[in-house]
Amino acid sequence: MAIRRLLVISPLFSVNAPQPARFRELVHRWSDRFEVTVVAFDTGGITPAYAGGAIFSLMKFSAAGKLLIGSRLKNRERDLKQLQQAGNSTPDGGIKLRGLIRGLLRRIHINRFFFPDVFLVEYFNIKRHVMALAGRVQPEAIIISVAPFTLMFLSGALKRRFPQLKVVIDAGDPFYGDSSSYSRRLIHRLFAKRVERTGLANADMIVVPTMIMKKHYLACYGDVTDENRIRIIENGISKLFTGIKTARTERVAPFRIVYAGRFYRKMRDPSELYRAVQEFAPGEVHLKVFGNIQEKYLPVASDKRFTAGGALNATDLAREYGESDLVVYLDNAYGVQVPGKVYEVLAVNRPVLYICRDEDSPSYEIVNGSDGIFTVTNDYRSIAAGITAVMKESAGRDYLRGSERYTFDSLAFSYGILLEELISRI
Repeated sequence: MAIRRLLVISPLFSVNAPQPARFRELVHRWSDRFEVTVVAFDTGGITPAYAGGAIFSLMKFSAAGKLLIGSRLKNRERDLKQLQQAGNSTPDGGIKLRGLIRGLLRRIHINRFFFPDVFLVEYFNIKRHVMALAGRVQPEAIIISVAPFTLMFLSGALKRRFPQLKVVIDAGDPFYGDSSSYSRRLIHRLFAKRVERTGLANADMIVVPTMIMKKHYLACYGDVTDENRIRIIENGISKLFTGIKTARTERVAPFRIVYAGRFYRKMRDPSELYRAVQEFAPGEVHLKVFGNIQEKYLPVASDKRFTAGGALNATDLAREYGESDLVVYLDNAYGVQVPGKVYEVLAVNRPVLYICRDEDSPSYEIVNGSDGIFTVTNDYRSIAAGITAVMKESAGRDYLRGSERYTFDSLAFSYGILLEELISRI
């Protein structure tokens, strides 16, 4: 059988963000099943002209794109390096000043001035590149990673130019119902719904990460799509996390807790978690937090019950999970998306403290009923009670949660079957 040709549009393919990271894993595993061409911007990152069995067609940023997107990527990469180098040390005055300036620029939320997002300035650049490439490569299917949401517009343009081409929209997050603060404003929500409906209406297949999001799309866009066109391919997890060994069989003070991820105002607030840890005596409990975390959300540096370790790569994070007694997952306070982090913590062979607002929280359907999940609300008393409950549990248990279903090997195989079925459809 002839190898199918597949075109993948992932503008920030080399960037450390959820959707690009997901497609790096998938594309690598599709190389013996499809002839894959990836469209991405040249970000100066790790992406070579040819890698992982895929051919890369790299684009250059326009002048506006360099200013609004490229410069922010460089600042982000520099921030991560500084966090990794600094650890718990106090930054010098120069780093602190630059951090304040970059923090101020981040708080501006530049995306709010561009609809659907800042990639609007690059849309026609992307469109020209994709149209010309599709004409040369003649793929049988094209996957559009709609992170950024501006790429929703591509589905209609592609179907008009290439009506036989199978268009797949891969939506990591919903546009209408997104959890960012400015996305909850009425006018943004009204226009977001219109943009998303137009994009989804022109897709032959829509890939979403959860049943929650599928239900959301059917409720909002059932007039332009249907259940058979919306397929679920979950966010994948690395084998590093599924391979973590059983914990030590005896409790040794301090009780070690790990949280990895970011915090956001009103959406993922760590203050109650920190207050809960402070309910325990020094030396009894120790919380480590990892990630690209703004200074205002870090725990008190002088309190020995806390360690802020900065950003970690997957190998180092798996090691920290392996040395822990408890892993914390703090759910979004609103929005319908489920962060991919939930699959990661479920894969770790440790008890999980799941902090949510109530049973309507986005991740509740996924974690509910899983072995070794301790569900609490984002209140220090509830969190402290949850930690105490875990401390009373027998140490050295194995937690079987079926996480092998969400490895990238498994998901790439399932996704590949869906693509072959779609391409074969007349």
